[in-house]
Amino acid sequence: MARLTSLSSFLATTLAFACGIQAHFTLRYPPPLGAIEDQSTEPCGGYTPDLSTVETTDFHVGGDAIAVSTGHAQNNWLYRITTDDDLASANWTQVYPIVIQSGLNTYCQPAVTIPEEFEGRTAILSVVGHASDGLLYQCAAVQFVSGEGTRPEACTNSTGVDASFDNDAELASLVGDSQSEESDSQSSPTGTLDGAASSTYDLMQGLGRLVTVTAMVLLGAGMMI
Repeated sequence: MARLTSLSSFLATTLAFACGIQAHFTLRYPPPLGAIEDQSTEPCGGYTPDLSTVETTDFHVGGDAIAVSTGHAQNNWLYRITTDDDLASANWTQVYPIVIQSGLNTYCQPAVTIPEEFEGRTAILSVVGHASDGLLYQCAAVQFVSGEGTRPEACTNSTGVDASFDNDAELASLVGDSQSEESDSQSSPTGTLDGAASSTYDLMQGLGRLVTVTAMVLLGAGMMI
């Protein structure tokens, strides 16, 4: 009996791990800050960056990429920025209309523009995902520079992924109203770019499925003991 209890506990932990791998999203570009395990903690997934010391990635105000990957069949995305040092009371600016991604795996918007007054400033770019398991957060540290960026390798859309603009009251509540109208003037979200998905993300998804199947097999064996 003790052996069966121990096995059941192990399988529960394993299944939770597998579900976690498939449920979280990954900010693929710009490079994210913090760990994926704490994504439910706002505003940056449990990580508190210091704008005065954090390493930044150049983000072009004339248009640059934001790339994500998700294990949900549908995910709503909010892109927002702040230059405030205190993220707990930060004033967040929405920089793109809320996007609904339909389809699993990778999605990239290759040309998100930033108001020119932010050029030359260091900021935190926050990507908030809203799916069936609630709100999840990841951040990147960026330095806003002039011009338009070139599409990074991480900017890919998986086959079958579609995107559209829509409203999301929970996401909208995380930003002020001043940027909403300006954001609406941006171009429609990009659909399929090249059908390529991140090999790293596919590996994580495959691992999650493998662990799930293995755990189910072991559970069946445990019930027969």
